[in-house]
Amino acid sequence: MKKKYLTLLLCLCFVVTGCGQTASEISTKSQEQEEVIQEITTNVEDKEADTALLPIDEWEKKWFAENDVEGQFSTEKFDADQYEKKVVGAKVNEAIKNSKSIADELKSVEAIAHYYTNYHSADLCQQDMNNVSYVESYIWDYEVQNLYNRILEEADESKKDNIKSDQDAWKADFDRCYEVVKYEEGSWASMMNSELDARFMKSHSYMLAKELADIRGEKVELPKRFFRENSYISDDAVLDITAGMEGGSISITYAPKNKEKVVMLCYEPMINDNTISFKTTCEFDDGEVINTNGGDIPIVGTITYGWDGATLTITESGDKNLPAGTEVKFPIAM
Repeated sequence: MKKKYLTLLLCLCFVVTGCGQTASEISTKSQEQEEVIQEITTNVEDKEADTALLPIDEWEKKWFAENDVEGQFSTEKFDADQYEKKVVGAKVNEAIKNSKSIADELKSVEAIAHYYTNYHSADLCQQDMNNVSYVESYIWDYEVQNLYNRILEEADESKKDNIKSDQDAWKADFDRCYEVVKYEEGSWASMMNSELDARFMKSHSYMLAKELADIRGEKVELPKRFFRENSYISDDAVLDITAGMEGGSISITYAPKNKEKVVMLCYEPMINDNTISFKTTCEFDDGEVINTNGGDIPIVGTITYGWDGATLTITESGDKNLPAGTEVKFPIAM
């Protein structure tokens, strides 16, 4: 389609150029038109590159480069006293007080979270590691409550009942999603669940911040959602995408209500800003390919995802609990 469009444009340029022009004028016009066509071609190719599905390793590298993810670890001496709830809450409240806008507030709270969680390379005892893992959930819990209280205070009286109902519905979704995806085994389970709690709270903070900004006539841009550590919910099911057991893999959990949960381990998925293309296979160095989901036929499908929800589509499957042709929409991003 792109080639046909550019060919037609080029032909039109030649027709217009030849009407009543001198050779010199034609040459100049042709050069200008070639530059325009080159610019159009470049823009089309750049757009296609932005939406192309990339192997997981390439996509992660691109993501971290574009989103400036802070990876530095603290060199300060660890101070457990700074991790007490009242100290954490005071820092968040101070950030809220000193912020000039809701967008600035989110940046400040993000910076506080990074300050508290960037000790992961330090040699800490188990209790200190627990403090590090728990503190981020404290931070985003403070932010959720603070944003919600300000929304209730500043919203039109006629909208307050709906705001309360929406918050109650989110709490119910939180509990249902958490029960499905929480870690239940291993000494690290409580720490991992704290990070899960923080993930849900942080996501909700952004949604509440946008709601409060709208009330105030401000603007808050929602950040792009990372393809991993990503959960969605509907009335009937939960969808979760997280890191797999090994590099280059992801684990996808589909949990319909009152039915058997399906966990899909997928190696080398293809990814972009809003789509994951996956297959439950693993290929070894000797060329052997196995189905990680069991059965004769791997599960093949796509997930489209964003702040407005996700859709799971299955195109091939040997699993009776998730047959080919399945399409499930999840309208709520957790």
